[in-house]
Amino acid sequence: MPDKRAGAIGGPKPKGALVISPNTPDEEKIYIPVQVARIVSSKERSGEISPGSRAELLYMLDELSRLCASTKIEKLINRREYSEQEVREKLRQDGYSQKTIQYCVERACEVGLISDRRYADAYIRSKLYAGWGMQRIERELKQRNIDVNDLVGWPYDYFDPDDELERATSIARNRHVSGANPYQKLVRHLCSKGFSLDVACKAAKKALADEQDEF
Repeated sequence: MPDKRAGAIGGPKPKGALVISPNTPDEEKIYIPVQVARIVSSKERSGEISPGSRAELLYMLDELSRLCASTKIEKLINRREYSEQEVREKLRQDGYSQKTIQYCVERACEVGLISDRRYADAYIRSKLYAGWGMQRIERELKQRNIDVNDLVGWPYDYFDPDDELERATSIARNRHVSGANPYQKLVRHLCSKGFSLDVACKAAKKALADEQDEF
C-alpha cells in the first residue's frame, strides 16, 4: 500500500503495488488503484487469492477494478450529479486504466446513472440562481464537454435571452461599489458573471442612473 502522505492535491493519487514473484530472480510489479489494492490485500490475508497463472491473476484484477470503479461511480452520483467527463477524470485520478474507465462509464451511461443532460439541467439552474450570465454558463459547460446547443429547450426552458439586460441590471443594483470608477467596476463584475460586454455596459449605466434618481 502507498504512503498515506503521498500524492499531490488535485493530481493522480498514489497507487498500490502488486508484486508477482515467480521462481526466478526477477519479479514483476503491477500498480493498481488503492481501492483495488485494499481488496487484494484482504483476500491475500484470508487466503482467497490462489491464481493458477499470471493470466488468471490479471483477469481477477480486471474484474476487481471494474467492481471498484463502478462502486466509485455510484458513490459520486449519490452525492450529486456529475458529468461524464468529470467521472472519467475522477477515475483517472484514482489510477484506473483507460480500458476500465471506458467500460464502467459507458455502462453507467447506458443504465442512466450518468446523464450529461440531467447534469446540465441541474448546473444551469444553480448557476442562474447564482446570477451567472448565459455566456459564462455556455463556456463552463463546454469545458465539461457539454454543448448547450445539444440540450433540448436551451435557452428558453431556463430563461428568456431578451431578459439578460434586466437580470444584469438587477445584479448591478445589488452590487455595492465604492471609490472611483463605479461604472468600470460594475462592468467588470457583470462580465465576470458571464454577461456580454454590451449587456454589462447597458446594465451598469442603468443601475447607476437609477441610483442617482433616488437622491
